[in-house]
Amino acid sequence: MKIAYLHGLDSNNLGPKNEWLKEISEVYDPLIDYREKNIYQKIKSQIKEFNPDIIIGSSMGGFFAYEIAKEQNIKALLFNPALHSRSYEPDMHGYVKGNFNPYMHFILGKNDSIINPFRTIEIITNEGYSSDNYSLLNHGHDTSITLFQSEITKYIKKKL
Repeated sequence: MKIAYLHGLDSNNLGPKNEWLKEISEVYDPLIDYREKNIYQKIKSQIKEFNPDIIIGSSMGGFFAYEIAKEQNIKALLFNPALHSRSYEPDMHGYVKGNFNPYMHFILGKNDSIINPFRTIEIITNEGYSSDNYSLLNHGHDTSITLFQSEITKYIKKKL
């Protein structure tokens, strides 16, 4: 199995989440500077070349994963994706409105004070996703390694 994992805005590609993913699969997990010019096009091209079975993203990485999944027809698991209320708007050069509707699951934190989960639910519901496509859990914006592992394991068993 091949997983593309995109970290959040002011995060990095080092740590227990990345290490664990590398234990269970082949992983593309670049260090992303979301302030870099043409960053969306760069990441999208690299993901296309990697050809993952699933793309996982967190926060800003969840926003990128959401859009890239729809463009390239890749299943996705998104942790508190920044579909709105982004503190920074990245360079979206190369963005194409995706026509695909791959399976996506959204892991949303009820206590997320950065990306309001209820607004995210409104957005994804308007795009045709149902309550089967999201889990509203008791965490905040940060996702613990335990929750990260359990949700990915659950998702992989169900959908891959």
